[in-house]
Amino acid sequence: MSTAPVQEKAYLHLDNNCYFLGDTIWYKAYLVEAGNLRPTADSRILYVELVDPEGHVVERHRQYIGRPDADHGDFALADTLHSGYYELRAYTRWMMNFCVTERPYNRKDRELFYNRQMAKDFFRDYGTVWSRVVAVYERPEKAGDYSDRQMMPRPRQRALKPKKPSLNVKFYPEGGNLIAGTRCRIAFEALNEEGEAVNVTGKMEGQDIRADFMGRGIFTYDVPEDGKPCATFDYKGTHYRFALPDILQQGLTLHVDEGNVTLQGRGLSAKHLKVAFLTRGMLRSLKEVSLDAKGDGTIRYDRSLFPTGVCDLVVYDENGNVLADRLFFVNHHDYEQRHIAIEGKKSQYQPYEKGDLTLTPPRDVSTLSVAIRDQRGMEPSYDDGTPLTDLLLTSDLQGFVARPYYYFERDDSLHRARLDNLLMVQGWRRYDFKALTNGKPLRYSPEKNIEIDGTVYKAPVVDPIEPAELPLWRDGIFGRTYDEMTNPANFPALESWLASTKIVGEQGYLAEKERGVLLSQAELESKPGNDSSEDTHDNATDEEQMQDVEKDYGINHPGLKHEVTVEGEMTLIGPKGEKSTPFTLQTTGGGRFHFQIAPFWGEGRLLLSAHKQDISTEEWHANHTKDIFDEEAWPDYYVKLDMFYPVFARKYSWYETHRPATSQQTDEAGHAETWTNDPSITLPQVSVTGRRRRSKQAIDWRRPVCQYDTEQLYNLVTDYGLSFGKVNFRRLPYQLSVLLFGNYGTTWTFNVEGHLDGMLFYRSFDTGRTKMMEAPMNRSNYSIYKDLLLCRQQTVKFYTDFDLRNSDRYMEMSSQTADVTLDFETIPDDGTRYTMRDRSLILQGITEPDEYYHPDYSHRQLPRHADYRRTLYWNPSLRVGATSKAHATFYNNSQKTCIQVSAMGMGNLGPACN
Repeated sequence: MSTAPVQEKAYLHLDNNCYFLGDTIWYKAYLVEAGNLRPTADSRILYVELVDPEGHVVERHRQYIGRPDADHGDFALADTLHSGYYELRAYTRWMMNFCVTERPYNRKDRELFYNRQMAKDFFRDYGTVWSRVVAVYERPEKAGDYSDRQMMPRPRQRALKPKKPSLNVKFYPEGGNLIAGTRCRIAFEALNEEGEAVNVTGKMEGQDIRADFMGRGIFTYDVPEDGKPCATFDYKGTHYRFALPDILQQGLTLHVDEGNVTLQGRGLSAKHLKVAFLTRGMLRSLKEVSLDAKGDGTIRYDRSLFPTGVCDLVVYDENGNVLADRLFFVNHHDYEQRHIAIEGKKSQYQPYEKGDLTLTPPRDVSTLSVAIRDQRGMEPSYDDGTPLTDLLLTSDLQGFVARPYYYFERDDSLHRARLDNLLMVQGWRRYDFKALTNGKPLRYSPEKNIEIDGTVYKAPVVDPIEPAELPLWRDGIFGRTYDEMTNPANFPALESWLASTKIVGEQGYLAEKERGVLLSQAELESKPGNDSSEDTHDNATDEEQMQDVEKDYGINHPGLKHEVTVEGEMTLIGPKGEKSTPFTLQTTGGGRFHFQIAPFWGEGRLLLSAHKQDISTEEWHANHTKDIFDEEAWPDYYVKLDMFYPVFARKYSWYETHRPATSQQTDEAGHAETWTNDPSITLPQVSVTGRRRRSKQAIDWRRPVCQYDTEQLYNLVTDYGLSFGKVNFRRLPYQLSVLLFGNYGTTWTFNVEGHLDGMLFYRSFDTGRTKMMEAPMNRSNYSIYKDLLLCRQQTVKFYTDFDLRNSDRYMEMSSQTADVTLDFETIPDDGTRYTMRDRSLILQGITEPDEYYHPDYSHRQLPRHADYRRTLYWNPSLRVGATSKAHATFYNNSQKTCIQVSAMGMGNLGPACN
């Protein structure tokens, strides 16, 4: 365990805690080693994303940590965005090695991909990603009236069904399991139907059990030898009965208090166990314990050996099997010394008044990020923590932690008990014990330069699209022309073909397979014949079946048997013009390739192609001149880059989308000094009252759910393994929908409809009409065909009721209407863009930050228009002088203002904040 990989933690310091459309989110990025919370020497590249309320990435930045001009950035909130709750995410490539879990998917989902490994990589969640939710409101109707905070919900074709009042209680035995014949402390959490904590009182076999803080409580229980123990609760007039976890006849339970660990084992063959104490993935202490004849044992531990933070206690046997584990918190109060003192702050500032603040950080901190805010523009939040509460506590726990500052405001028995209860309920194995000790090589290395990994595969051959087949696409029929469909000689063959494909809406599925149960990856692997690992051999049965359906349909294509040559060219556009760098690589390990690019500002164009290693000079010349700029030509190979970006968005906690009722008093750092007992306040949203509509309403074409550049989205589809090296509009609308919406939260095949500049041209489903053909299109087949080339495409807009964050919510579906609608917009005035036969990608470099505007009212007349800035000062790189002091000068807006200051820095000894 001493050689366990060192993990990393990211943190973003923001200029404010809520925003309005038209604002800009300014951030400073920090990256530390998880073990000591000091600057990391490994990763330098950090990815920062702005994710919309539906779970789609609005913008992604690549930042370079360690350079003061490249470790910060900004997101402009355009008026074209929807108001709502936006998520900021930050992660490194190295962090994607840890806490990876598989999302449920089944065979019909898996078979959309080139092979099984690509499907497995796509349906994943990553637990190490830093995340924070901020409210983004509509522009105030009156300029500067930031008390007018409203959110306009996006249009939906069907209204959401309101949830019925309910109670849900979950139980968490100390150590992980209920073991027969032992005494066990059990924590529990009670939530209502929306996920809001409920402080309820219940009964557990005659004893009262009570949740007294944030819906959490704890009780001691003598576990019987067998049976199914239950606890009962009454909530809003309904009686509830909840079962405790199953009783195990064999296992270990534990109890942790100050300096002691008590173990109770039953039915264990091993009597000599090991107890590991870890903090943020690093081993701090290792002890051995022997159980007595009854199976009991006790060990003492010294808390002074562990640094401040969440400590993970793991009990395991000689084979490395974890028997019990438990999180507890150690606080030496040493981080309280990492404080940034602020001097010169006034109680109130007059309009346009100049302000001067002096900040004194710890001596090892040389640079600060500082935000000075108009306190009126801020709002109370359940996310009231500091950088230290994030790095020390919440980043090591599962899910969102409401009111984290509460657990640090006092160090008394009540706060310690409630913190311990939190750890029992929301504790998890971010630092998985087996992953730390198995010694297996990790997939992604720390990224100091821009790392490019990829694989070359054989490109499957697909029948080219014929313009004559386009009219049938509106009826969900692909690869057939109208003449073929109406020729009596073809009727017998067509009946068999339609029976095998139309049954699932022309998605290319062989039949309605696996529709009933959504399977996890583990369940797929356990089924006979469903090996989920990436095959290196052809699946003959699948390939034979697919010959009669769609040849571009993914099953489990093999890797290369012979290595190939990858040729590329990287073109950067700088102030002195374009600079192109060609390169050549030889693949290894069945088509794998890797190269690095030195960090650069802005964007570059990356061209990639592959060919056999032993081609002649004439063949090489022909390959590089013939059809190279023809996107309709087939490439020799499918060149795919590895994608590690998170695809799916996490579900929001109720506490991230509501605000607490508090007094208006806040301390210097913006923490609420008084919490009221009033219920929380729902952030206001503009809504239409009335009966929930059952019929499906028309699409509001003015407000898509999201929109993207078509070429860039196609490249993502290709790199995730849904498209195989060439644009194919028979499948592209459905592939794009899977890329953005996954499996739509259902085992069923969802329906996709495509429009071209507003004209319907594509359906993936049968509308059920009695006649096959609809009214003819108002354009020729050939003109539509030419506009479906990538060189003519500009943007694609998406319209759907599906919410990627809430994929567990029931969605009403119909077999004869679209679930996702796309509108492909072409380049105006018959314009085109350069496209190629081989891969051509926009590669993002380091995002160059904008400069924050600081007005200076000392040497000019006051502005005619009022100054409504809410962030009065933002400096992500304020230098600290030789006297260990930094000075921030700002000018107030046009109103009398009370300010709130937020400052953070990172030194050799760790983070500091005010």
